[in-house]
Amino acid sequence: MKVGLFGGSFDPAHEGHAHVAETALKRLGLDRVWWLVSPQNPLKAKSSPFAERMQSARNHAHGPRMVVTDLEQRLECGFTYETLRELKRLYPGVSFFLIMGADNLGNFHKWRNWREVAKAVPVVVVSRPGAGANLRVRAPRGWIHLNARHHTDSSTALRAARHRPVAKPKRK
Repeated sequence: MKVGLFGGSFDPAHEGHAHVAETALKRLGLDRVWWLVSPQNPLKAKSSPFAERMQSARNHAHGPRMVVTDLEQRLECGFTYETLRELKRLYPGVSFFLIMGADNLGNFHKWRNWREVAKAVPVVVVSRPGAGANLRVRAPRGWIHLNARHHTDSSTALRAARHRPVAKPKRK
């Protein structure tokens, strides 16, 4: 079995996430993509409540081969390298692939034990808007690069829109 691991805060999940996951699923012939909703991304400020992010991911993970899971929380894994160690121990017959959008490459060197992550499983990088230079320059050789149409949704923009004050109607 071939399983793609697509981790993130998903705060909120959006169609750009779905695009990355679906691109990897189809182009690599994966059996499943597990959306690993992170209890808390150590590189980001406090996330929205976990249950909200799980539901947001469920709303965007389309089809039976997309599985949204709280596995990292249940396994008490706060870092990707810990998750990979545990999954390889628990599922020795499964071939795992780590899936990420190219916009994550700029921070990959900040991940705890990033070299271990890069060696543990094949890393699949799917192109994202504005990340073309990252895909060509920062992704190490041997990683799987998937060029695809770009989906412009971003969690940062969606959070900003959610917190933007609503204009009050003018009194006459």
